[in-house]
Amino acid sequence: MLTKIREKVEFWLEGIAKILLKAKFTPNFLTILGFCLSLMAAYFYAVPRFFWYFWIGGTLLFISSFCDVLDGVVARISGKNTILGGFLDSLMDRYSDTAAIFGITYHFAQTNIFYVSGYIWGFLAIAGSITVSYTRAKAESLNIKLEGVGLAERPERILIIIGSSIFLHPEISLVILTILTNVTVFQRTIFTFKKLKKLE
Repeated sequence: MLTKIREKVEFWLEGIAKILLKAKFTPNFLTILGFCLSLMAAYFYAVPRFFWYFWIGGTLLFISSFCDVLDGVVARISGKNTILGGFLDSLMDRYSDTAAIFGITYHFAQTNIFYVSGYIWGFLAIAGSITVSYTRAKAESLNIKLEGVGLAERPERILIIIGSSIFLHPEISLVILTILTNVTVFQRTIFTFKKLKKLE
């Protein structure tokens, strides 16, 4: 869903990317910067000394995800869209997702959320998020595009965490992510099966 919105604002993203290029920002720098910001967000989620730490975590995560969007745009318009850069971007995305969810899980591990340990919700949320990404990677290795397929692609997952942070209950995102990521895996599995059946 958010992938389609991104396509509509591509013009504005290219404008920002051109400014970053003039400032000598490289795609890989933006990728690493986004990852570092996600680690900082994880820290604020893990040890919130004040309630507004959740807001800081959400803000850092937003900026991190914005860097993730821009690195690809910068790479494309600068002609530096390399296989290595794409690999690094994908790798850092997985670590960033895991870091943010782990930070929330660390703080709420001893808390029961809907009568289930926060630790379990966190584990399931991380597993679901990684599997969503894996299904896309595996399907694309079979020449099946999964972009836009499923309820919880990466932008939606980040938005869920940020939204729950605004209301000072990031732990709720663990539950929502657990449900939606696994629903997405199911949706992508069915979609891929149908595509493969047509190729047989």
